[in-house]
Amino acid sequence: MSEDGSEPEELFHPAFVARALEWTEQLTPKELLAAAKIDQKSASGYIPEAALVRLVRRHRVEGTKELSDRLSHPLIMRAYAFAHTVCKKFGNEQQELVQEAMTAFLDDLAKKDSIDWWEITFHRELKTRIKDAYRRLFKRHRVRSVMFDEEHERSDGGALAARLARDASLAAIAEKYLKTPERRRLFMLIMSGDLPIEAPDGSEDLVRLTGKAKSTLAGLKQQFTRIIQDALAEKEL
Repeated sequence: MSEDGSEPEELFHPAFVARALEWTEQLTPKELLAAAKIDQKSASGYIPEAALVRLVRRHRVEGTKELSDRLSHPLIMRAYAFAHTVCKKFGNEQQELVQEAMTAFLDDLAKKDSIDWWEITFHRELKTRIKDAYRRLFKRHRVRSVMFDEEHERSDGGALAARLARDASLAAIAEKYLKTPERRRLFMLIMSGDLPIEAPDGSEDLVRLTGKAKSTLAGLKQQFTRIIQDALAEKEL
């Protein structure tokens, strides 16, 4: 029973995880390790991250620690890659956010043996940990920006905190109004970054970065601007 007196929520593996775990029972350790290294979801033999979490824990509990450790390596590599992709828009803060989120994940992976949300909605759980890390980072920057002590001369006046807040707002809009990851990625590149659409004399611009024509990017910027305006108008209602 939980602290508020209610019954705890019963957790169970979703169907796709249960199917993957059932399939892996037929594999030898060598075959299992080979399958764990497949990182393309569309490839035959791919094991979802949520199922890998259960396998790492299961073999640790059953005493096959070496197999557990070897299975954890591809799982961690996938988690790092996913976290870095999610955090790209945060620029210089990317590494710090990834590190905090991964630390939380690795702690849970090592300390817990029972089913939890890592085994149910792995990527959503990792995104939640990244959001938690962002809130802590934002709070730290906000505190630093208002302290008037020996650090004041080096303070950015809250500019970094403001930029992080702006990017978080844009990311929330993208998540709500844009259906595909690619559209959300373009939205953040165009509306959050400071790269020009085209800079003939420069080494970096959105045309080179995205591989899309200037006219296409200009059209997308108009669409995205309207989305932001509509989102802000909806918020004010």
